[in-house]
Amino acid sequence: MKMPDRISFAGLVAALLATTCLGYASWGFHKSSERGTDVTFAYATRFKNGDTLPAGTYQMEVPKNSQTPDVTFYRDGKVMATVKAKVVAEQKKNGGTEVDSVTRGNAQEVTAIRPGGWEEELIFESAGQ
Repeated sequence: MKMPDRISFAGLVAALLATTCLGYASWGFHKSSERGTDVTFAYATRFKNGDTLPAGTYQMEVPKNSQTPDVTFYRDGKVMATVKAKVVAEQKKNGGTEVDSVTRGNAQEVTAIRPGGWEEELIFESAGQ
């Protein structure tokens, strides 16, 4: 009579283990050739290339070893915007993530992002620059 209880408990443990393994496998979606950080925009945000993002937090991914990378912003694993940037070295690590922007209509146009803990600044310029 106790045998079915052991079998169902073992099945439950196996199911939980399989679900946990699948969760860890999909947890980090960025490639090892990229580095990323979370960026929060308090207001609707626009880039000079025309891409816009609603206010909120995004995962920002930047390819390593490129001076003019295509920076990608993700939300819930979905690409929301891809913007060309210029990488500029900083004298020291940035203390926290800072976003520079100017007001253009109903949105903030991002001009630069200094990711926290990085020794670089990302400058966002128009396509003609």
